[in-house]
Amino acid sequence: MRQYSIPLTYLRGSRFITRKGDENDYTHAPRPLHSFGYIKRGSACFVCGEERIRLGAGDVVFVPKGCRYHSYWLGEEGTEVYSCHFDLVPFGEPIGTRVYPLQKIAHCEAFFETFEGLSKEGEDEKDGLLALGSFFELLAHLFARMRYEATLSINERILRAVRYIESRYDEPLRVSDLAALCHLSTSYFYECFKREMGVSPVEYKNRIMIRHAERSLIDSPDVSIEVLSEKLGFESSIYFRRLFKAKTGMTPREYRKRADREI
Repeated sequence: MRQYSIPLTYLRGSRFITRKGDENDYTHAPRPLHSFGYIKRGSACFVCGEERIRLGAGDVVFVPKGCRYHSYWLGEEGTEVYSCHFDLVPFGEPIGTRVYPLQKIAHCEAFFETFEGLSKEGEDEKDGLLALGSFFELLAHLFARMRYEATLSINERILRAVRYIESRYDEPLRVSDLAALCHLSTSYFYECFKREMGVSPVEYKNRIMIRHAERSLIDSPDVSIEVLSEKLGFESSIYFRRLFKAKTGMTPREYRKRADREI
């Protein structure tokens, strides 16, 4: 059997009901996670650039991480949605190497029970493992029906550093250590990393830290900014606030107020 690497770094399911006329604007605060949304009843319209995607009962919408869009909820008696938010380490085969746009997957009634199960709270480790199994089965079916726009590639040596940063983003980073991990000189590693990823190793680490901060601000609304910045590995809450605003255009407090679990 071919060996695959699909490292899942985050998974959360939820259920919500919107009223007719509700609108979510994520053009300035793109979501930090990939999301599937199953429409149980009602209807919605997602607008991304010039594209408008209308959804009805039984349809699933896929929203890729970082997507900027509007969602409009149109159901006369409300729209009931089961959503699934997740993230994968980049370049994990077979789906982590592809770029998927925001899109509709029609006639997904067969997957409702899976979405419903993912939205429920598990009682122990067994429930968690069963949820993971259900999620990967869901991925297998949905991604087989989805279109993708491009395929990513990366130098295998640099990939080691990318995965190291992804898994240890909250630890101090030295470029020389990353270079040694990739069996390259520090200067050549830096050059290769920037060419492959478009940013320096430190800038890439900052992006990962901010991405985790966005998640934590949504998932832990009662945790203070000071505690959160320390937990995520920032040198101070002042630095965290400054970097977060530079990357997102909002303070952590503003982001927390605007973000929610809907799509």
